[in-house]
Amino acid sequence: MIALESTHANPPYTFVESNLGQDGRYGWFLAMWHPEQNLQLEELGAELKLALRNSEAGTISRMAVEKWLKSFFEDLHWKLHVQLRKSDLQEKGLSVFCGIIYDHELFFVQFGRIFCALSDGKKLHTLGQSYQGSRMQTLSKLNLLGFEAQDIKVKVHRIYIGANHYFIAISGNLSAAVFGYQNDLSALDHYIESFAQSENPLWIILAGKTRLGQIRRKKLSKLQISSILIILLTLLATVYMLFGNRFLDQALHRTKLNMQHNPALQLDQIPNNLSIDTQNFIKYLERIVNLPARNIELEILWSATLPYQVTSTPVFSFNTIYLAADNNLIAFDKKSRELRWKKSFEEHINAIFYAENVLLVCLGEDKGVGFKDDGTQLWEGELKTPEIKPRSLRPSMVTAEDDPRLDRAITVVPSARFITILDAFRGEKLSTITFKEKIHSISQYDNYANCFYAIVDDGLICIQLKILN
Repeated sequence: MIALESTHANPPYTFVESNLGQDGRYGWFLAMWHPEQNLQLEELGAELKLALRNSEAGTISRMAVEKWLKSFFEDLHWKLHVQLRKSDLQEKGLSVFCGIIYDHELFFVQFGRIFCALSDGKKLHTLGQSYQGSRMQTLSKLNLLGFEAQDIKVKVHRIYIGANHYFIAISGNLSAAVFGYQNDLSALDHYIESFAQSENPLWIILAGKTRLGQIRRKKLSKLQISSILIILLTLLATVYMLFGNRFLDQALHRTKLNMQHNPALQLDQIPNNLSIDTQNFIKYLERIVNLPARNIELEILWSATLPYQVTSTPVFSFNTIYLAADNNLIAFDKKSRELRWKKSFEEHINAIFYAENVLLVCLGEDKGVGFKDDGTQLWEGELKTPEIKPRSLRPSMVTAEDDPRLDRAITVVPSARFITILDAFRGEKLSTITFKEKIHSISQYDNYANCFYAIVDDGLICIQLKILN
């Protein structure tokens, strides 16, 4: 088992939070440190604590914890990045430590200026990111949570803390004095506690204790095993009906989009024996027309600052997001958000469209160009092209065909600083998201990624449509 030996922080600017079982066999720890003393850090710290408390950290299994930690902090990085950009902090990034224990094993991640070490009573071994030279590193190399406008590097460390061993997570301003201490390591915890009056100190000290004897459990009988399986299957069926959020329908919908994207798929491959009973289909439509729309929430999934002024509404294909900036055409990868390719023209780009697996670029002087998804030019010729103003925000509709999670179509109503989801049939506002900066344009609904792409001020923002039972 592992016991919490000592902690210290400087609230409300820095904090140490923990949730440890009485037997010391399971629990989690969270710490945040920042060089400034700004009250905005209290709000960011509360956001961190709330996110972890409301997560699966208290129930995640040992087999899935590494994957979960990566996913959790990758998503949290983008949420904090949006808030840090708008803050008054000089250093727009956080130093964070998070660890989850199982018996004598600790899985942890570290960001920024919180460094870790393990003492076996004879020697002190540093773990993870090195503290040496950290004062000379750039903020980018420190890997601060929420700092970079790109995906953060999340490395999960796994260590064993044996009996009478100490694990230490400590702020960078104390690391040189503590990690260089090799005198009497049995009193290392008392030595660290002597820094309590120094400037902005933070530490967590965990101690490995002797494993308690395990109680032998009786084996379950075949009747008990069968009963448990039946109950579990019944519960799973009930949960799927109540809270499944139509994940099977979503899987079929995305499979259909994948097949449509595959150029090798031919029409003659579709079975001829697929048919629809028209009368039953009409009855089904009449039944769902009166069902209420589901609980809906708009949430910022990620954002990216753009080094140029976008002059078009974003359009997208299966893998790519396309933007136009004056006479430049830029293509970004959806997943990595990295630049795939870029084209420049002598004429101004009036509009861009994506249809039939071709990107159509409408240029001034009545010219048109067609491109493949990889940037290969298909054709160029004379074309009477429209000039569409990207700043005109128009309502659009998302139907159950676009998103199988919906019972009825919803309307997306954008304005200068708000995006509202409306149930037009009942006149009910289902969700609204607010921006401080002006919204210039918003794309159509990406029914594979379940999101919109909006140009807000000088940034590209991905807005996810969350639909829950």
